[in-house]
Amino acid sequence: MPVKSTKRLTSTKRQKRALTIPSPGRKGNIKVTLEGWLNAAKVALIEEGIGGVVVDRLATRLKVTRGGFYHHFESMHSLLEALLADWQKTNRFIPEQLNTSTVQATLDSFRKVTDNLVHEAEFDPQYDLAIREWARISQPVADVVHAVDQKRIEAIRKLYIGFGYKAKDALIRARVMYWHQIGYYSIGVHETVKERESNVSTYMEVLGGEKYLAALSQES
Repeated sequence: MPVKSTKRLTSTKRQKRALTIPSPGRKGNIKVTLEGWLNAAKVALIEEGIGGVVVDRLATRLKVTRGGFYHHFESMHSLLEALLADWQKTNRFIPEQLNTSTVQATLDSFRKVTDNLVHEAEFDPQYDLAIREWARISQPVADVVHAVDQKRIEAIRKLYIGFGYKAKDALIRARVMYWHQIGYYSIGVHETVKERESNVSTYMEVLGGEKYLAALSQES
């Protein structure tokens, strides 16, 4: 299941992103919506790091004056809070509404998590890495990242509980799976989607363990 996007983000080479600027939807003085400014901040964060998320640079990206920024945000701090909130809300390592009520439901949910990571359906690893880089120099951001990490690990732990693992075993397996996946992105391993898909069943067997294999055999 560990995967790495064909798009790379390292300390020496950052990914370029297309900037989507939604239409204001009505005539008037507002040339760029709040979402447009937020999209520009996200692109700047991924491409340049948090040092690139400043009003003047964002305005240049959006081809507008900086005055429009203050129509949506009281300050740069307000934008940064909105950017962090966007990451928490939209960048889903774990898809919503996983079902662990039965072993079969847990198996389906485990596959759903795996598919999300392999195909980056709801999870953008480059966005995640950019936020983590920011967290290295900001304790409040680091606190948020830590809380999100714990929430993700808890969701994975519930999957292992659903397979029938005891509480401590489930927690340790969840940590191994999550830390392994984040580390996989961080070290910059490169695989094509085809390579990811060809390796996924083996990774699931290794990370899922004997109770995952038992659930798989019951399905056959």
